[in-house]
Amino acid sequence: MEVEKIDSILKDLNDANCQVLLSMVITPDGLVLAYEGNVDDFDRVGALYIELQLTCKKIMSELDYGQFEEMFIRSKSGCVFLLPIADKGLLACMSTPEVNSSKMQIFTWKAVTHLIRIM
Repeated sequence: MEVEKIDSILKDLNDANCQVLLSMVITPDGLVLAYEGNVDDFDRVGALYIELQLTCKKIMSELDYGQFEEMFIRSKSGCVFLLPIADKGLLACMSTPEVNSSKMQIFTWKAVTHLIRIM
């Protein structure tokens, strides 16, 4: 796995939509492999995203709703997207609240497809 390639994919994702503030790839154990954008404490943010993913997985399991495929949260301050990278990690993105969620979904799934190939 080449971190430079991951960095390039994250940069392309952020460049594709000016409303993306942060994108990061996190390992299943919560370590941040790479990130693009502004964040004060990327390790803390990565750990919070893994915790959120685990909560989503538990809810899906408890409801017998199948596998967690993606998560989108919108608040007045911004949006959060979480997408698993197969069993290899998690793509997490933060954006402005005005983001077009359909376009963002397309951009993030494209990034995940590229990340699966290189990880």
